[in-house]
This record gives sequence, structure tokens and C-alpha cells, in this order.
Amino acid sequence: MDFRKLVSDIIIVSWNLFKIMIPTLIIVKLCQEVGADIWLAELMSPIMGVMSLPAELAIILTTTMLTNPYAGIIVAASIPEMASLNIGQMSVLALFMLFTHSLPVEVLISRRAGVRARITLAVRIGGGILACMILAQLFKLTGWYSEPASIHIPHISIDTSWLGWLQGQLLSLMMIQIIIIVLLFFLEILRLIGVEKLMRMLLAPFLRSMKIGERASTIAIVGVTLGLGFGGGLLIKDVETGEIPKEDVFGILCFINLLHSVFEDTAIVMLLGPSLLIVLGFRFIFSFVLIYMIMIAVQRLPKHLWHSQLTNSNIPRNAGTA
Repeated sequence: MDFRKLVSDIIIVSWNLFKIMIPTLIIVKLCQEVGADIWLAELMSPIMGVMSLPAELAIILTTTMLTNPYAGIIVAASIPEMASLNIGQMSVLALFMLFTHSLPVEVLISRRAGVRARITLAVRIGGGILACMILAQLFKLTGWYSEPASIHIPHISIDTSWLGWLQGQLLSLMMIQIIIIVLLFFLEILRLIGVEKLMRMLLAPFLRSMKIGERASTIAIVGVTLGLGFGGGLLIKDVETGEIPKEDVFGILCFINLLHSVFEDTAIVMLLGPSLLIVLGFRFIFSFVLIYMIMIAVQRLPKHLWHSQLTNSNIPRNAGTA
């Protein structure tokens, strides 16, 4: 194991994370001070309602969408309504966070790799709402996961003073730093024991059924395991070679926008106490089915629509034809 590289990765990931999180947390605090969170909760209440979640949790989702699950977890720790949620509701909340987190950064990465931003937003937000609606109705009809959820994050008591808020945020940031170190160490072990090769073998049949070529499997492994942010450079580099057809680029990027960073992101949202079967198993099945249906629908579109509506000029026009 290359410990020097591991330490370097921890520093890079932590810096990239905290330089986004800390300003965002301050902005969220300012919004709460002026009552913007109440206005936002009212604006999102129809969406929260169809997902069977309290409107007060809207600030968690919007924070996660703008930043990442870490920031969403911190905000969640300060909301009293979290204590009353059951496992089913926590699973819905965690699933939506997984589908829609870090949109500004990850939409731009996808755009740079060749998929138009409006498509990425539609797939992730639309897919997230649809998946959570299905789950909410399923839990309502069956009564599954109605037991109280067990939250594993330190409660940050609401304090009107900035000093109290600052102390709470520092505590949570320290916790996140520890999680980053443990997770990256764990990921390195998985690479050393050959998990990437195993995942390539497991993903191959699903990629073929979605009419995605084998050449795109490397992108799939990087995206599913490491995430769009962590593996963004490799994703863009592989696409720029022009060796991957635009259909494969489109399909695999849509797929990993819904299913990426399965180790790290899943571990983070599990702190909320959801069902692992839902946030991992259901997420995979839903992502596969949705992208399969999308790929079937777009296969027959003429080339000019592909270039004008689905993909952009970052994918060479003759990609995959050499």
C-alpha cells in the first residue's frame, strides 16, 4: 500500500470538500437567521408531501443538492424533526440525497464529459423524485420499515448564538474528517484485493443489456466505486480519446449519475439510520431499470437530435467510429 499517495488523497479530498462545505454552511446559517429556510420549506412542501417527509426537512435536501451528503448530514443533525422519523422515511430521505447530491459540481463534470446539463438534472432530480414517490407509496401500503430509525450522528442542539453554532459545526467537521480517513483507507484496501476486477465482471451483463459497450466499463467502475467527483478527471480523459461512441458515453454517464460512489456515499447516509437494502439494493435496481428504459427510448433518435439535445461538442462527432 502506498501510504504517501493515501495521505495525499486524504489531503486533496478533505481540502476540496471543506472549501465547499464551510462557506455553504455559513450561507445556510445566514439563511436560517433571516427565515429563508421556512420559505424554502413552504416552496418544497408539495414535493416533500409526495415523498411522505416533513416539510421542515427541505433544507437538508437543498443543502445536499447544492453541496454534498456531508453538509446535508450536518444540517440534519440540527433539525429536531429528524428524531421522529421511521426507517422507511429515513430511507426515502437518504435515497433522495444519494440521487441529487453535489449537483453544481457533478452536473458540470458530466457536461464536460459530453452530456448536456439539462439531461443530467432531469435524470437525477426527476429520477430521485420518482424513486422516492414509489418507495413512499410502497411503505404506506405495506407498513414496511415503520420502526423508529436509529440516527448515528451527534445531535447539534439549536443555539441562537453564533458561538454555539460554531462549536457544533466544528465538532461535526472533525467527525467528517475522521470518516474521510477511514473511508479512503478502506477504498485502498478494496483496490488491493481486486474488488474493481470483480465489479467489472458483475457490471458487464448489465452494461450489455443497456446497450452500453464494453469499452465504457472502465468509466463505470470509476464512477460506481469512486464517484463523479473523485474520478472526474479519468472520466473526461477517457471520453476525450474519441474511442467511446456517444451512445455509450451518454448511457454510462446517466447511469453513474444515479449510481456512483457506492461505498463512501452509502456509508455516509447510513449514519441517518435507513435500510441498507433500500439505499444500495433498490438504488441499483431503480438506476438500472430507468437507464435501460431511457436508452431504449433514445436509440432511434436521429443524429442531429443527439448532438443538439442529449450530448454536446465535448464528445467528438466521429467518436467510436475509428
